[in-house]
Amino acid sequence: MLFQETAEDYLPLIGDWQDTLPSPVIEEHEGIQVVRDDLLGGGSKMRFADYLIQSNEEIEEWVYGSSPATGYAQISLSCLCARYGKKAVIFMAERAWDKLHDYQLQAIKEGAIMNWVPNGMLSVTEKRARDYVKEDPEKRRLLPIGFDDPTVVASICRVAMDLDISPKEVWTVGSSGTLTRGLQLAWPNATFHCVTVGHAGDYGKAKTYKCEIPFNKPTKVLPPFPSAVTYDAKAWEFIQKYASPGALFWNVGS
Repeated sequence: MLFQETAEDYLPLIGDWQDTLPSPVIEEHEGIQVVRDDLLGGGSKMRFADYLIQSNEEIEEWVYGSSPATGYAQISLSCLCARYGKKAVIFMAERAWDKLHDYQLQAIKEGAIMNWVPNGMLSVTEKRARDYVKEDPEKRRLLPIGFDDPTVVASICRVAMDLDISPKEVWTVGSSGTLTRGLQLAWPNATFHCVTVGHAGDYGKAKTYKCEIPFNKPTKVLPPFPSAVTYDAKAWEFIQKYASPGALFWNVGS
C-alpha cells in the first residue's frame, strides 16, 4: 500500500533516470506558488511518463482508451511517442470532425492514431483498447487511466524531489490521483489537497474537494495563468477559498 511505503521504495523502479525536459518553472500568483507545466507543450505527463515510454524499447504502440475529448493525456502521449519513434494509438468516443476538441486536434497534429468509437462511453473505449492490445501484446501496451503506473509515480516523486523547494501545503486536481500520490512520496511532511474531477481515483492522504462541474464543462473561475479550463483550472476556486498563503499548486497543462 502506498504510504506504508516511501520514496525509497519507488525510486529504484526508475534507476538513475532524470527528467529530460527543462526544470519546472515556479511562479507566484495571488500568494500561491504555481508550478507552470502549462509552459510545456505536452504538459506534466510528458515528464512523468518519459521513463515508462523510453525504457520499454520493444513496445511499438502505446494504447490508451481512457481519454475523454477534453483529456490532456492524449496530447502528452502523442508528444512522447513522437519523441521516441513510437505510435500513440487512442480509442475515443466518436465526434463529428467539425466538433473535435482543440486537444483532440493537437493530439492528431502530434501524430496520434485515433480510433473513433460510436457511442463510446469510457467503459467501451477502454475495452476496445484492451482488445486491441491483446491482438499483439508483445508490441503493444495499454496505459492505465491517468498513466497510473508505478514508474510514473516514481518519476513524479523524483521530479518533485529535485526541485529546490519544500512546500508545507500542496494542491492538485485529481482524477486517477497519480499526481498527488507521487508528490506525497516526495514531500511526506506536507499537507495535501486535491480537487477531484471525473473518474474517482486513489488520492492517498490528500484532503479531497469534489468539483460539481461536469468533467467536460469549463470552470468559470479562471486562474491568472494559462490552465486547462476543464481540469486544472477547476482547482483555483477552491484554492482561493481554502489554501494557505504560500501553498503550492501544480498546474499540469493549459
